[in-house]
Parts: sequence; structure tokens; C-alpha cells
Amino acid sequence: MRKFYAFLLVAMLAFVLAACGDSDSANDAGTDAEDNGEGEATEDVESYKIGAIYSKTGPNNPLGEPEWNTTELLVEEINKAGGINGVPLEVILRDDESSQEKATQEMISLINDENVLAVLGSSGSTESLAMKGIAMDEEVPLVSAAASIQIVEPVDESTWVFKTPQNDVHAVEKIFTYLEGEGISKVGLLTDSNAYGESGREQLEGAAEDFGIEIVAKEVYNMEDPDMSTQLTKINGSGAEALITWGTNPGPATIAVNMKDLGMDMLHVSSHGVANEAFIDLGQDAAEGVVIPTGRLLFPEQIPEDDPHYEIISDFYEKYTAKFDSEPTNFASYGYDGLMLVVEALENGATDREAIRDYLENEIVDWIGTTGTFNMSPEDHNGLDVDSLVMAHVKDGKWQYLDN
Repeated sequence: MRKFYAFLLVAMLAFVLAACGDSDSANDAGTDAEDNGEGEATEDVESYKIGAIYSKTGPNNPLGEPEWNTTELLVEEINKAGGINGVPLEVILRDDESSQEKATQEMISLINDENVLAVLGSSGSTESLAMKGIAMDEEVPLVSAAASIQIVEPVDESTWVFKTPQNDVHAVEKIFTYLEGEGISKVGLLTDSNAYGESGREQLEGAAEDFGIEIVAKEVYNMEDPDMSTQLTKINGSGAEALITWGTNPGPATIAVNMKDLGMDMLHVSSHGVANEAFIDLGQDAAEGVVIPTGRLLFPEQIPEDDPHYEIISDFYEKYTAKFDSEPTNFASYGYDGLMLVVEALENGATDREAIRDYLENEIVDWIGTTGTFNMSPEDHNGLDVDSLVMAHVKDGKWQYLDN
């Protein structure tokens, strides 16, 4: 009998030690599974947990809502197909309400309370830049859906941060190339005072000379300003041949309406920050003729079938419109690519924070997304080039491809 009790005691002790070992592994900085070299999990894990912070409400809602919807669509689709190597994908969605303060609060919560492997978002550059500092301090991969080049540069200060929209420098190059072709050399700038607007203004000023562009007027507005007539009147008298606005809605749409009211007939070129139907809805007739650089998802039916992005964009567009009865716009593409880049890493055995970061930096080569073809590297945490953009304009109340 004593031998039996001794055996039972040893067995119970071994069980407790084994359980403790499993618990430590599950709580180790988000590392929940090992890879056997063939892309299959060798440990049982409950789920791969990712955080996502988008602006579902507030001024950036036209950006954040399609990103939010896309995330829900993809998670449902991935889990219905069996998850990631048999492991369910869990994405915890948080709304930053278009607020820098709320974005940082949610970022801290996702990292410390939810122990997520990576964070996606936010929709705006101001919010993303605030989240960037936390990602760097906590060493958690962040994949932003905002455009400012400052989010990923300088790269040695952005080692844990990536982003899916084209850099604003790419959009600037596309705009200036278009203006060259139109014979326009004098422009006025009207840019948002937020981080996105400031970054765009910096890139516009830095590249103008290379394209023979003279900036003859520079004005600033605040995102929620109800009227920009004062700034526009100054620009109208500056000798500018075209106006370049840089911001997200509602600002640029308000500017378009003000231009019409003032009788200004100069060309209005805006940034890729208004590449959605919301700009047309807000601007109404005043949106007609506005030109922007944009990704291809804005008009999927106009993409040639031999384009390498045709299949993925067409498939995504069909599924999104069927589920949400609305257009996905380019902002949905930023959310799509951000999540699928992390999924790509997880599928290939990068199942902890550092491994995901390393995979994104070193293994994303000729990766075809909905925004463009990504080639990331230690020197480039965006991975897109100017060819991921095309020019578009509003014609007959719709965004249409502009063959320039």
C-alpha cells in the first residue's frame, strides 16, 4: 500500500510540473505554437490573437469602417476554412474614435491585457504615429493602415512598424508627373494641420523642384473647419494654376464646395486620402473634375484581366459588396493587406512577436496584395512603389480611371 501511495504521489508531482511548463509556454510573449518546418502547428493553442484599432467612428470613419468590415470578413473566411494551420484566428477590434488618445489607450490594452501577437491600424496618421511609439517600446509588430511616411521612416526608428498604404512620397511623385504632362508648373497648397497633412506638405515641398513645380502659395486648415474660403481666396490670387489639397474627409470635400462657390476654375488635385465615395457624397457637384492618385480597388471593373492584381481585387470586391452592400474603397485594401501579411507570417511558422516582425521585414518579396505588390526589406517597411498608384478623376459623379 505504501508503494502505491508513493507511486501516486510521484505521478501527481509529474503532472503538476508538466502543467506548469505548458502554462509558461502559453504566456511567453504571445508564442503559442511551434512550427514543424512544414507550416503546421505542433502544439495545441486556443487561437492566434491579433489586435486591430480602426476609426469606426469620428471624422476618420470613411477610412476606418471599410477597414473594420474587411477584418471581420477575412476572419470569418479564414476560420471557416479551418483557421491558420488548424488554429483559429482571433482579431480583437477596437474603435479609436478618430482620437490619438483613444488609440494609445487601446494599443496599451491590447498589448498588456490581451497579449496580442501584433496590432493592425490605425486608420489615420496622427493615431498611427502615437501607436508607433508604444509598438517600439513594447516590441510588438504594428502594421498601420495610414499613409504618412513618418510611420515607417527613418527605418532604424521604426523597426517594429510596417504599413500598407503607399507612402505619401509616392502620391506626390504621381501628382507632379501628372501636372508635368498637363503643362502646369505653378501650384498652391492647402493642407490639413494634422500629421497626414504635415507629412504630405513636407513631401510636396521637397519634391517640387525636381519636377519643375513652383509652389506659389501655402495655406493650412483644420480637419473640421466648416469653411476654407479665406485660404482659397489667397491661393486664387497667387497665380497658381492648380490647387493641391492634402487631407482626409471632410476637409477636401469642403474645399471643393468652397471653390465652386467662389467661382474658382483652377484644377483641384487631392491626395489619396479622399479615394472613396464619401468625398463625392460630401462634395456633390463640386467634386466633379477633382483628380487624385489612387490604388486600383477604387474601380475594380476597370482593371485589365492581365494585371497581376486583377484576381485578388476582383475576388475581394465581390465578397465585400455581397456582405456589406457597399464599396470597399482603397481603405479596405489597406486593412486587407495588413491582416493578410500577418496571416502570411503565421502560416509560415512565425508565431511570436519577434518572428512576425522578422518575417515581415525579410520574407515579403513580390507579395501580391490588393493595394499593390509588396517588397519589404530592412530598408523599406512599406514595400510599395509609385506603380502601385494610378490617376483618377470624378466624372459624371463617379471615380474613373484617368489615362494620362
